[in-house]
Amino acid sequence: MATPSFPARHVGLAALGVSAVLTACGGPGDLHAALVGPRINAPAVSSTGVLAEEHNAQDVRFAQEMILHHRQTLIMTGMAGTHTSNAQVRALAEQIGRAEEAEITQLTAWLRSWGEPAPGLGPCMTGPPGGRDDERRPCNRGPEDMGPGMHRGPHMMGWADLESLDEASGTDFDRTFLDMMVRHHTDAMGLAAAEQRDGRSPNATALAASIITRQTAEIVQMRSMLARP
Repeated sequence: MATPSFPARHVGLAALGVSAVLTACGGPGDLHAALVGPRINAPAVSSTGVLAEEHNAQDVRFAQEMILHHRQTLIMTGMAGTHTSNAQVRALAEQIGRAEEAEITQLTAWLRSWGEPAPGLGPCMTGPPGGRDDERRPCNRGPEDMGPGMHRGPHMMGWADLESLDEASGTDFDRTFLDMMVRHHTDAMGLAAAEQRDGRSPNATALAASIITRQTAEIVQMRSMLARP
């Protein structure tokens, strides 16, 4: 089966925190993240020397995994720009994308202030089409295969899910997108609930609460759209 094009790779780079040209990448395998294990014992001082907000291992885990989860959301919402003519679906996708781009920016800033690594963008994100990853293997692998030693939370869609969404169009795309986004949001809310329960950073736990509120409302809206004939 041919590798899907995944037009959502044109998402805004400012939100991803890199200057690379994302349009040069090849697909969902470009989610390869050069993310090392959290350095929980690192001094809580930002690059500017300012004492960072108190945080713990859960706050770091939440920020890192939510960034990866949101990047996958941007792939999915970006497809709505070319795969459907339904104005309501497009508007919802744009709304979700804008919110999660802003959250990626905020989460990345917190990780930097804590002296912790943000999920990086490996060579599949920054290299030319047809390039190779850190293991010298061809790019375009699925998000479930980020490479040996690369951390990935459990709350991600698989390659087959993204491929089926990319292959859909019209009303078939609309229903697949809505159903998949409901599941994706449910997973993100699980990450947020863990942060509310175990996190120490007041800012991170407040964002987790905001994510739950926003995504609960969006799930209600999407289920209403799915219920229509």
